Amino acid sequence: MDGRVHVHKLRFLTFEESWKLFDLKAFMNMQWVVDEDLHRIGKEMVQKCDGLPLAIVVLVGLLSKKRPNEGHEVYASVWRFLKDDYIHISTVFYLSFNELHHELKLCFLYLSVFPEDYEIDVEKLIHLLVAEGFIQEDGEMMMEDVARHYMEELIDRRLVEAVRRARGKVVFCRIHYLLRDVAIKKAKEINFVNVVYNEHHSSTTCRREVVHHLMDNNYLCDRRVNKRMRSFLFIGEQKRMLGSYVKTTNLKLKLLRVLNLRGLLFDCEGYIPFMSLPDVICELIHLRYLGVADTGLRHLPSLISNLQFLQTLDASGNRFEGMTDLRRLTSLRHLMGRLLIGDAVNLQTLRCISSYSWSKLQHKSFKNLRDLEIYRAEKSSFGLEFLLYTEKSSCLNS
Repeated sequence: MDGRVHVHKLRFLTFEESWKLFDLKAFMNMQWVVDEDLHRIGKEMVQKCDGLPLAIVVLVGLLSKKRPNEGHEVYASVWRFLKDDYIHISTVFYLSFNELHHELKLCFLYLSVFPEDYEIDVEKLIHLLVAEGFIQEDGEMMMEDVARHYMEELIDRRLVEAVRRARGKVVFCRIHYLLRDVAIKKAKEINFVNVVYNEHHSSTTCRREVVHHLMDNNYLCDRRVNKRMRSFLFIGEQKRMLGSYVKTTNLKLKLLRVLNLRGLLFDCEGYIPFMSLPDVICELIHLRYLGVADTGLRHLPSLISNLQFLQTLDASGNRFEGMTDLRRLTSLRHLMGRLLIGDAVNLQTLRCISSYSWSKLQHKSFKNLRDLEIYRAEKSSFGLEFLLYTEKSSCLNS
């Protein structure tokens, strides 16, 4: 808007730049250079990408899963879908997407629930995918390992970008906004998820609903109840949700498997007892994932033991008074928050447990524990409690 500022005009790649990008990404890992015919085919496909880097990279991802003698099949498929004599990104996407097996398609479409350019926490994504029922155990591999393998395959196919890695694993990932657009389009075609931008976009048929930005707090209290809903998520910047309330009468969704209300407060019949988890949530007996981080909770009711199928409980960021006994929740796999846990053989993640509580547990029963975070509570000179993290370890069983 300021005419004094230089505007850098983005341009498309030249053919030489396009071929260099393709050659770097594809032939480095594939033995195509010995086949002059496939070399020629590669150059023709790159020419049709018309200098668009994303189309080139996704095309490489498609070819990376092919044997050298299958390159002609990709070539023929691309040519069948040519429009305006160049390759549209949607064409390459659908060719790649159609080759995915059913579970991998679901995992990719699930990425459309996140806002544009959102850096996705892969660990939390894996917990959601498992809770949704998209992942099945494969031999000796646990569901979380299978889900991580799926994410790595999507990254290898260039459908997802790895933003940050640690210890050889992807920690954060992101989906390109153009790929996200075509993923949203595909998700709408099969009624996979409904993204709500305001109260007029609420659905009474879609099984998954996600809200990114709370433009009108009345939506949280006045929204129509979808009895068929399986997943209900709030995803976005927490500061935008500050002071926002969700009416608990709208949470009477008996079939719900996934509920994420991070950063929200609970409005219960005209008053706000947000210090306790509403009983209506404890009646959602099919819940696999419950996200109540940063909701101002002070304690959890004993009725939470009704959630016998609960796999993930994220209650981080809350200052609980006393400890809630979760020993009856034997299906728990991931627990984040200052809560008391019993001897849970399925537990893989345990974060923010006090050193005292940890010392009282039978550690030998935690055979699957991979991620442990222990704190020691101290008193400051002002009488305020603060936390000292004395031990944090990942991959304990590796």
